[in-house]
Amino acid sequence: MSTPAGAAPPHQMPLGQAAIITLGVIVVIAGFVALGAWLHVTPLYAGFLLLWAWSALHELSLKALPGALIGALTGASLSFLLQTGAAMGSPQLIILALLLMIVAVFLVVAGRAALFCNQSTMLFITVLNAPVIQAGENFRQVIVAIALGAVWFGFVAWVISRFVPSPAAAPAVT
Repeated sequence: MSTPAGAAPPHQMPLGQAAIITLGVIVVIAGFVALGAWLHVTPLYAGFLLLWAWSALHELSLKALPGALIGALTGASLSFLLQTGAAMGSPQLIILALLLMIVAVFLVVAGRAALFCNQSTMLFITVLNAPVIQAGENFRQVIVAIALGAVWFGFVAWVISRFVPSPAAAPAVT
């Protein structure tokens, strides 16, 4: 795969280090799946979506977790509103949900209300409004899965941050 013009080439780490990190990721993901199964939380994809938004957009910064979480909950809530309107056959509720989603898009584009309307919001609106999900998703369970993902992955990131120095804190090699 080639790198787009003007983009930095992807960082390459030593294969041994990549293998160790991959093993750690597998353990963390297996722990989340086991915890979800133990708590009977079924839409675990919602927790993984939060992890993706937080990791890909914010590199697992603990300071960015609240915004990613609140954005996810905002997107899930707007999607729930649309699903409820459709299930009830309420054009007014559907129109309200769609108008609120348009406002959310506007706020993201304008860079306003970023705690509530951000990339995480847009990811959750996009995914949770897929017809196959809208057809039968239990949004209470989605909210629980998002919260569980925030707690589990946030705790893991916090623990890691206590033992692994951040790249900015590492001394420069000369």
